[in-house]
Amino acid sequence: MEYDSFKMKINLSRKFHPSVTKKCYMPGVEKRSKVNLLCSNMDKGKSKVIAIRTILFRALFASNRRQLTFCWNSDCLSSDSEPSHTDFQHTGYGSSSTQSKFHAYRTEQPVETWMSEDDNSEDSDMPYLKLQEANNIFKAVYKEIMTIAFEAKYYIKALPALGSIEEFQKLFRISPPPGVRLETTTETAIVPIPARTLCMNLMDLDSWHASMSHIFQYVGGNMPDDVFQDLKHEDPSILHVEKVNVEFHLPTPFAAVRKFSFLRFLKEVMPDELWAIIDVSEDYFHDFGNMTERKCRRRPSAVLVRARDDHSEVIWIENMEVPKRSQLRDDTYSALISSDEAFSAKRWVNALLWNLKRLRGTFFMQEIKWGRPSYLSLLSLTTNMRMDFMKCLRGSPDDRDWTILTDHGMRIMQDATGRSHEACNICGYTSVVSFQIQAKPQLVFQYLVQKNRQLQWLLLLDEEAKEILRFAADDESNLVTLHQRPAITKKDWKTEEYFLQEASWDGFCYLIISATMNQADVFFSLIERYKDVELKPSGFAIVPDGPESSLVTFSLQEDLLVPDAETGIRVKGYVTNRIISEIMEEMAGVLEEKS
Repeated sequence: MEYDSFKMKINLSRKFHPSVTKKCYMPGVEKRSKVNLLCSNMDKGKSKVIAIRTILFRALFASNRRQLTFCWNSDCLSSDSEPSHTDFQHTGYGSSSTQSKFHAYRTEQPVETWMSEDDNSEDSDMPYLKLQEANNIFKAVYKEIMTIAFEAKYYIKALPALGSIEEFQKLFRISPPPGVRLETTTETAIVPIPARTLCMNLMDLDSWHASMSHIFQYVGGNMPDDVFQDLKHEDPSILHVEKVNVEFHLPTPFAAVRKFSFLRFLKEVMPDELWAIIDVSEDYFHDFGNMTERKCRRRPSAVLVRARDDHSEVIWIENMEVPKRSQLRDDTYSALISSDEAFSAKRWVNALLWNLKRLRGTFFMQEIKWGRPSYLSLLSLTTNMRMDFMKCLRGSPDDRDWTILTDHGMRIMQDATGRSHEACNICGYTSVVSFQIQAKPQLVFQYLVQKNRQLQWLLLLDEEAKEILRFAADDESNLVTLHQRPAITKKDWKTEEYFLQEASWDGFCYLIISATMNQADVFFSLIERYKDVELKPSGFAIVPDGPESSLVTFSLQEDLLVPDAETGIRVKGYVTNRIISEIMEEMAGVLEEKS
């Protein structure tokens, strides 16, 4: 069957008709029930076929529900199995991964499902039938993620018995349409956070985005259709459900993004021991005619969270349909987007571990003269700075924030928020450009951490600046510094200006983000915690682009006193190109010294 003509139709009369005999022995139904009476009259008209179909569906669901209300027990889990640990083992961190090879044997041809168009069931039965359809599909989603975890040989040692849902489960094993491939990866890890807290963070979409803004952009979410709210009430193990719209992206505006719309469920598998945060595309439940229109589609994916005292043992499953490399609009970044690392389960787990280590950082230096800053205020400030920085790197920035002036090789944008001093011809401009450096990302990162302050603060001598704050994770995967130097105001008043920088890496992406601050910004945001200040972050994002190469994206945000936008474009283009030329020349010298 061609994918374009694929319709989700299970013919229930075909499925159940062989079971309908003169005696009609159905689970949970008495022999001489209404089913038995209808069986003898099946040949008397279509309305009776519809009636028996509805009653049989209810009887089957009632029978299955008694088995499925709570199907898991301790036999489904392995208490002895331990995940492989990495170098973080001594601090309570650990992970191991499997690049799943399900592509060949986990795909089958499309199946025919559900109700034909000529069914004329009574209106009163349709909400019930939709609810039962959604219930069966959700069970199939749940069994599919457990199957993936079981095949990856993690701590799941048995599959849940969920009744006759095989035909529904085949929905997730059909071959992708032309031009689309299936990407399935898994990862397991021990993370130092209580299981309930981790589940709450993943279900709080704003919190999830704030901690992972360098991987995806949260476009929006809302409460799903009524049928899913009814499903939540029907199945007590479903604690919450949300509809989510996101964009997975690389840290460059010139690469294709992956847009997803899906449902996120929180399911309690075993009380106080095991939970599942489950993602699945909404179109598996309805609107099947648009399956081929969406290039990216989230097949059953999940984070399984198992409580281990004050830690969590997670299994992360990424399972999605994405465009093949040949379908991407720009071949320059197609290899990077299509790599196994960019949006793999391992990438998400490493980002989670990085964020937890960031939250557990320590002050190694604090010499601010007004008092000791709060680490929560510092992390909140740098989180907002990172989110604003990533907004500039989006493929389609919000037109409420930015107006794109040019997008040919280098993107130059003008501030559209009205925060600049238009009366004085002072306006905010941002330039974004991506370029390659023939060096490994870690070497480029180490060089730019030192160079960034000189480039954006226009320092002639590094001794002019004094480091007055240092906050770092135990392995320095995240480092926040604050530098101070003397400054002169327009009225010749002596003051100080500050340079806040956060340098971090999650194993795949390296970020160096910074912004200048004045005395009031530092005092009110870090010491008094009086208000959030609006910073204008600039910086670098670095990702691997081959074994010995890096893709570097540079964003520079500043206010310019120029008469018009055309002049602003010329000034920003000149300044940005000068900085890139300087970086390339100095990196060539660094590589020569290394060799």
